[in-house]
Amino acid sequence: LKKRAINARQIQGYERTEYTHLSVAAAVKSGAADTGLGILAAARALDLDFVPLFDERYDLVIPVAYYESDLLRPLLALIGDRSSGFAAAVEALGGYGTEQMGRVLGEV
Repeated sequence: LKKRAINARQIQGYERTEYTHLSVAAAVKSGAADTGLGILAAARALDLDFVPLFDERYDLVIPVAYYESDLLRPLLALIGDRSSGFAAAVEALGGYGTEQMGRVLGEV
């Protein structure tokens, strides 16, 4: 805004805080906000335009002590099995890359 000399008061909803991507999209859709930061899937869900600003990485961090637990085993099997359809379902949301899904990147 500063770079373009835009006063924040000119932007409807600038002072408004939302706590989910979908609530940001709903605020834009309803006219309560002119624009907002969110994800492609939320914009698509409410038929809004989307301008990507940057890529962001999401990692699931699990302490080593819990990695082999019976409670986590089904989740890890699901995200590690490319044939399960889970990765395809995530990609269908739009805006997500699943190339490294299920891969152990390090130990905590």
